[in-house]
Amino acid sequence: MIQDVLAFAHKNAAEGRKVAIVTVTKTHESSPASPGQMIAVLVDGMTKGTVGGGASERSVIDRAIEAMRNSESVFTFEVDHAENGMICGGGMEVFGNVLGNHTGLCIFGGGHISQSLARIASQTGFIVTVVEDRPEFQSDFEDVNYTICKPEDYKKDDPIAFADYAVICTRGHSTDDDALRYCLTKDLKYIGMIGSKTKVTELFGKLRKEGVTQEQLDSVYAPIGLDIASAVPAEIAVAILAEILLIKNNGTLKHKKL
Repeated sequence: MIQDVLAFAHKNAAEGRKVAIVTVTKTHESSPASPGQMIAVLVDGMTKGTVGGGASERSVIDRAIEAMRNSESVFTFEVDHAENGMICGGGMEVFGNVLGNHTGLCIFGGGHISQSLARIASQTGFIVTVVEDRPEFQSDFEDVNYTICKPEDYKKDDPIAFADYAVICTRGHSTDDDALRYCLTKDLKYIGMIGSKTKVTELFGKLRKEGVTQEQLDSVYAPIGLDIASAVPAEIAVAILAEILLIKNNGTLKHKKL
């Protein structure tokens, strides 16, 4: 069982996903768990292994997901079985260790800007996923997760499940529209979409009529990037990454020059 949990954790961490490995370190009185039991948890709630089952295990899973979303590396957690409605009483203490605790960036589109952005984002430490429905672009990307997915399959395949930041720069307005609609359903720290002010205004107006709230639209960085680039794709990619780093690191736009 432990070998299965560790294999599951290793596989998912190697693919760029965050995984919390939670181990029971101590039990009190009557408890369905025993020291050494282990469970691996993904951000989407998928698990492998067990720490006793029931409502108490659910609370451990919820705490593990919270830790991953908050970019915690380790955490401890005490569980009172009675508080979780379990008649066995007693309790347990667990220790959690988060693997693959890197920042995830999902890029929709495989064009020149995406290629430059994926390259410099990977060098900066992001785990990059590129979402495209055209397999012929895969050879233009290295050291990234290249996911072939059609816009109509976004909800089913959930290609952004493990990302914190998303950049939308697909080949056209309709595919940008599809990607934005999907991203607005996710809990992301950043959504950026490429496009002119006219395009953004038109799309936002259409989404408002369909019931998307102004608060949701205000969370989108569009047009995307800091105002530092020319029309060269590589410069645009730098401007986009600079904006993401500004958000990620709570930075400022001040020069450091004395």
